Amino acid sequence: MTTRIWWLIVLGVTAMVIVSMREPTQRPSPLRGAPLLEAFYARPLETVETHVLRRGETLHGLLVRAGIGGGELANLLLALREQHNPQRLVAGVEVTLRRWTSDGAPRSVEVRLNPDSTVRLARGPLGWASELQITPVTVDTVHVSGTIAEGGSLFEALVYDDELDLPPQERYQLVSQLADEIYGFTLDFSREIRPGDAYRLAYEREARPDGSARRRRILIAEIQNSGRAYSAVYFNPLGDGGGYYDLKGNSLRKAFRRSPLDYVRIVSSFSWRRYHPILGIYRAHLGTDFGAAYGTPVRATADGTVASAGWGGGYGNLIVLRHAGSYTTRYAHLGRFARGVRLGRRVAQNEVIGYVGSTGLSTGPHLHYELRRNEQPLNARTVSLPGAPPIPSELRDEFAEVVEQRLGLLERQASGPRLAAGQRSRVPVGGGI
Repeated sequence: MTTRIWWLIVLGVTAMVIVSMREPTQRPSPLRGAPLLEAFYARPLETVETHVLRRGETLHGLLVRAGIGGGELANLLLALREQHNPQRLVAGVEVTLRRWTSDGAPRSVEVRLNPDSTVRLARGPLGWASELQITPVTVDTVHVSGTIAEGGSLFEALVYDDELDLPPQERYQLVSQLADEIYGFTLDFSREIRPGDAYRLAYEREARPDGSARRRRILIAEIQNSGRAYSAVYFNPLGDGGGYYDLKGNSLRKAFRRSPLDYVRIVSSFSWRRYHPILGIYRAHLGTDFGAAYGTPVRATADGTVASAGWGGGYGNLIVLRHAGSYTTRYAHLGRFARGVRLGRRVAQNEVIGYVGSTGLSTGPHLHYELRRNEQPLNARTVSLPGAPPIPSELRDEFAEVVEQRLGLLERQASGPRLAAGQRSRVPVGGGI
């Protein structure tokens, strides 16, 4: 009896397994065999094209190239002229054209004059209307500070600082302004900056919505170099560009820059007896050799007039500038001259006059630079250079107020300098100086 019950249980379980393993019967779908609907895609109301003004091309030519002509073209140019002269557009200007998808007719045209201005042309009931759109900006003050690391430089401290909340391009511009415009006459960043030297500065900028800066100006800077503080305060009482002064009102600008290159690497110094690597003899080296890559811009170290520009024998391609006070400067081994540099032309301090090469008696790309007075050679790295005028007495009180305000900006930083790191904060700046 027990055996029979056991077999019944086994047979029942086996039957259940077999039934469960059978594929379930699928009911036919009521949609099977029904005709399929064609896919439907929404068509955009407009198409967008971007064209770039080519060199030598006019806006008229660009629009014709884009398929616009006749009275439509004439009305577009007439509307644009209310905001900007089409003939003053330069190569590289972007033109965005929006067309109706239905018939391809132009709906609007945007002419981007520069990163901060766009002329928008839109078709209205009475024809084409124009509007000048200005990119909004916010003004903030950025604080940056740090200390030069062992084996490092101010360039590395600012450009390669992972903690500094600034875009790379803005960092490069800060270094360039510090080394060239502000301290170019006072400190030699390639020779005099030492590990442990500290820097701090506050600069004002106009920032666009995308975070890029439209305009920036260092308001105050301070570099601690070998225990001595070098301060620079921007002062512009007359609205003519202004300049940088120390805390006592002395101009940091000199009549001559120390170097004709933005970034300095000296490969051979001024000497009355130096072994010439090509001639194999000892003779005077009456200038300074700066190492640089081919094509590096060479700048005039002072305002002056081109006394000569051509081949100078062992000097290679040579430019000689004549300056006030019986000074002359020489720029040798140039790869080429800047456009427009010719005999008798006036050049301004910092103006690009040529490009580094290796012409004449030269073993590689570099710039040989000489400074002379009454044709007597001077060591441009050590000679005392004439300076620009200080703050006039009638502006001393106003300058003192600006100095007090700018020093307050530096003191508002959250903490002292950190090793190759920057701090950033925003505070309002008044005065408009």
